[in-house]
Amino acid sequence: MKAAAVVVALCILGGAAWADDDTPELQRMRFVERGDALTVSTKISQLFDNPAYNALDSGFTSTVVIRVWVYPKDSTAPISFVLLRRQVVYNLWDETYELRFDEPSGRRDFKEKRKSEALRVLTSLDDLPIARLSVIPHEQIFLLAVQVELNPVSRETLAAVRRWLTQGQGGGLDRGGAFFGSFVSVFVNPKIPEADRVVRLRSQPFFRPTP
Repeated sequence: MKAAAVVVALCILGGAAWADDDTPELQRMRFVERGDALTVSTKISQLFDNPAYNALDSGFTSTVVIRVWVYPKDSTAPISFVLLRRQVVYNLWDETYELRFDEPSGRRDFKEKRKSEALRVLTSLDDLPIARLSVIPHEQIFLLAVQVELNPVSRETLAAVRRWLTQGQGGGLDRGGAFFGSFVSVFVNPKIPEADRVVRLRSQPFFRPTP
């Protein structure tokens, strides 16, 4: 599938006003048009500190839940939402890292021999479809928000993630009637997270230049 040559124009602009003091980390991301969708690529390597990285060898499953919203500048009304669940466990007998990704396109199961490579794929977003181009007008400025949780401990949260993904809604890619968790309560005004670690990121402002 051919990608557009230019999708994003960077600009020095302020983001949306947050109601809390827990400001998300600004991180530069790459946006590319592919077919009828806008995709993003970025890394979330800061999710794993040394203890979490070393725990990948423990034989216990590590779970990563990723929420992605696309929303207009100076607004908290997202135009798209994507939910991902990723898991990794070290197989002590085969000496391989077994990964399972539940994504908008379905489930993927694969293996990695090296821990560093398992971490890389676990914390990378590579050309992830985040919104249909039809809902992103040319020249309108948008931002992307990402919240990532390592090992959520709430059974209710994990059950809701599974339910959302199995119902075929995990792709989002449109406004929808109910996002998985309120954008305002989860990202703008987050409660104390029930997870080993939480990372909250915001992209640089971007827009689609008029062809």
